[in-house]
Amino acid sequence: MVARSYTLGELRHILWHRRWFVLLPLALGVAITPLLSRFVPEQYRSEALILVVPQRVPDTYVKSTVVETVEERLPGITDQILSRSRLETIIQEMGLYKEERAKDVMENVVQKMRADIATSAVGKDVNSFRVSYASANPEVARKVTERLASLYIDQNLKDRENQAVNTSQFLDTQLTEAKRSLVEQEKKLEEETCRRSRTRTCSSRE
Repeated sequence: MVARSYTLGELRHILWHRRWFVLLPLALGVAITPLLSRFVPEQYRSEALILVVPQRVPDTYVKSTVVETVEERLPGITDQILSRSRLETIIQEMGLYKEERAKDVMENVVQKMRADIATSAVGKDVNSFRVSYASANPEVARKVTERLASLYIDQNLKDRENQAVNTSQFLDTQLTEAKRSLVEQEKKLEEETCRRSRTRTCSSRE
């Protein structure tokens, strides 16, 4: 069987005569969409904006652990907040996903909650990020978002405390090392002075 090639004019003629095969389904889809939307449950998303005040430490000290942007730190904090243990606690304490828990395992329920949570950094030059939660109940969405925001704030404070401890330990180590180096330099200077003068006082010190 030989395939026939059509000219542009013939294609236009065919499309014109069969236009209803395209327009009719499109018109039905547009007409049915409002009706179908009535059966889709409404979703409310509550959002919280969290501002992170950067730690004021000179760039010359522990730059790799202190001078980190929110965009760089957010994934690590999110992994801790969205762990199964924490989300399962929130689900049980706030009575979330009752229908899902009645017919599904907790692992799948926790995964569903993760899908309802969204986080995003505002920008590279702005130390803030957003956390939000979607629910069919606006009050539940608000309360869960507040709970998540408090967890993020608490986790950030813990990270800051750890950073402060690491910074303090680093500075103490540097101070001890500087003192040791100074003592060694003074000792070498004294020995060099004694060697050059070759006095009896110096000999007695040796």
